[in-house]
Amino acid sequence: MDKLKRTLTLRGWFRLMAVSLVLVFLLVEARLVQLEWRQLQRAEEGQQAVARLRLALAAMEMVSRERGPANSALGDETPSGSPGLHEALLTARARTDQAFADLHQVLQHEAGHARYQKALLKADAFLGALKQARLAVDRQAALPLSQRQPEALRQSVRGMVELVPLLAPAITVLTDDAQLADPALGSAVWAARLSAELREYAGQLGSLFTPALSRQQRFTPEELSAIERVKGRIEQLRHLLDLRMGQMDEADAVLAAHVLMERDYFDKAARLIDMVLTTGRDTGQFGMTPADFAAAYVPDMNSILALRDALLDGADQRCARVQARSQQWLAGVLVTTSLLMGLVLLLLRVAHERFVRPLSQAADVLHAMSAGDLSRALPKAVVGDEFAEVFGGINALKQQSQARAALELERDKLIVSLREQSTTDFLTGLPNRRAFFEAAQAELARARRHGFQLVLMLLDVDFFKKINDTAGHAAGDQALKAVAHTLRHSRRQGDLVARLGGEEFVVLLTHCEPDDGYRFAERLREALAAQDIVLAEGQPTLRLTVSVGLAASGVHGLDLDTLLARSDDAMYKAKHAGRNRTEVAGSDAART
Repeated sequence: MDKLKRTLTLRGWFRLMAVSLVLVFLLVEARLVQLEWRQLQRAEEGQQAVARLRLALAAMEMVSRERGPANSALGDETPSGSPGLHEALLTARARTDQAFADLHQVLQHEAGHARYQKALLKADAFLGALKQARLAVDRQAALPLSQRQPEALRQSVRGMVELVPLLAPAITVLTDDAQLADPALGSAVWAARLSAELREYAGQLGSLFTPALSRQQRFTPEELSAIERVKGRIEQLRHLLDLRMGQMDEADAVLAAHVLMERDYFDKAARLIDMVLTTGRDTGQFGMTPADFAAAYVPDMNSILALRDALLDGADQRCARVQARSQQWLAGVLVTTSLLMGLVLLLLRVAHERFVRPLSQAADVLHAMSAGDLSRALPKAVVGDEFAEVFGGINALKQQSQARAALELERDKLIVSLREQSTTDFLTGLPNRRAFFEAAQAELARARRHGFQLVLMLLDVDFFKKINDTAGHAAGDQALKAVAHTLRHSRRQGDLVARLGGEEFVVLLTHCEPDDGYRFAERLREALAAQDIVLAEGQPTLRLTVSVGLAASGVHGLDLDTLLARSDDAMYKAKHAGRNRTEVAGSDAART
């Protein structure tokens, strides 16, 4: 009995350690398999999310493309458009309907998720708005060209333009899905979305030309203001897209698509836009119809879509690579761990033969010796370390977890950095349009709450294009920096200063009476006019002037859009009155 008890205790401990070692090994193996399996699932989910996002962006593209033949029909002399135009419009509408049907099917399939419900509601609203917008286009196109009123044409164009924002919730949720599935896809899918939005605004810019091209008349101030706003948004999207692409490892196809976009749209198409704008400001005799303009303009916009597709293809290919790698790793882990398990069992067998049995024999010898039996020989001592593999596996798992945590921290820092960059103008260091709108809305809310007045000031550098053309773009950049420096050091504490885009800046003067705002604007204008801007070595110094428009909340209220519109009108009044002057919205007397 004593011998049996002693044998069970020794061998029992060995069995317990052996079973524990095997279990630890299996847990490590299961954890490795789980991590790789999760990576494989995320890659598959990311690939599916990219495919769904592609459908949403395709729907957005088709709506934008439909505006081309629609605008052409609105400007064509033949009621309802020539047969060729009519056929093109029907084809574009069919493509839009099919693209939307594909997207709607995806949204309905995911309708059980709460975040998809808003997107589905907006999609249903889109369908009704699309029918109304098409009906408005058809009504105007059916009239003789001479009977198509400018405002009705603008309303028809606006109806088509306002369709795309209804698809924004679907695009946002699908973009988030792709990033949630695989955070590494974030830069690519958001860059693809920015490309699609850039193409949309490029299309909107072309649509804004339709009423003037149809009438063969000069642009109205409202049309010019809308055109400048869209151009500013296009430049902002271009900058954001460059930032996104700078944070990712760009494939050759993406780099080539980016270069193509810069060449075709921001160089070639930009020249066409400038030509139309110049004519629209001067005589209005364009010498082309909306269809002619679309034929020259739309092909150059396709380069933006080529970049979007290259980015989505790159994201899709990354998911495919991750899937292949994960599958290989899973097979490797299973094969390797199976071999290691066999080795562990072999080692346990050896350990039993070389350690446990000798210890049992040694115990028998000691028991025999205690009984006075000295005839039994002691076994040879054996030294070994059977647990090294287990500890090595656990340490490797810990290192992997630490490395993953470091990567997640780096990703969070990168997200914060991108958020900061998205609100700052890269050239002047001033807040950009987005940051200004957010801060200005908050300041207007405080003004409503506490009852103080504000003055909004828009200023535009005079003859800025001439500066670029004669002194070079570097001189233009230096001029913008000089304006930004003067604005930054002239403002009072609490005033908001930002660059809206191009050569246009905005200042929101808080707790400011209209006369004080006017005096501030004049001091600023005179200070800028008196500056000698130093350019590169060997070049003469540069002097510039600005045209300033003011709008006071006491006259125009506390609505930001209204203040911007009135100050913009005043600024253009200053431009038309000879530049280098300040105009106050609502005042008939010119101030210089």
